Amino acid sequence: MQAILRTLRLLVLGVTLFVPAFAVATVGAGAANAGAVELIEFAPGSDHASVGGAVVRGDADTYVLEARAGQTLTTELISVEGNARFSATAPDGRVLCAEEIGSRITLPQNGYYTISIAPSRGNATYTLSVRIV
Repeated sequence: MQAILRTLRLLVLGVTLFVPAFAVATVGAGAANAGAVELIEFAPGSDHASVGGAVVRGDADTYVLEARAGQTLTTELISVEGNARFSATAPDGRVLCAEEIGSRITLPQNGYYTISIAPSRGNATYTLSVRIV
């Protein structure tokens, strides 16, 4: 049942986040073919989570997470090759940061925030850590 709900949530997010995800991918490292959108979920009672993956040059991995206005989003991106960068976009499509490896942002509104990861050169293997307080 959880898998079905997660899939349904991702489909709805895909429709509502298409434009911001595209904007982040194009503002980021010039990713030409944005990948699938993945939801970042926190364990019950936790304020942080980590996701990881590998992205090839010319592509981007896109994640979304839900947060409220006034919360602080802290992110750290570590890549084996030292070449991954991320961009973050607010629910209204406003770019909050671009081509970063770390950030601390006070969130401006309630909703789903988009984080897009792309390599600055070559391919990149990465771990993205996020915390919301």
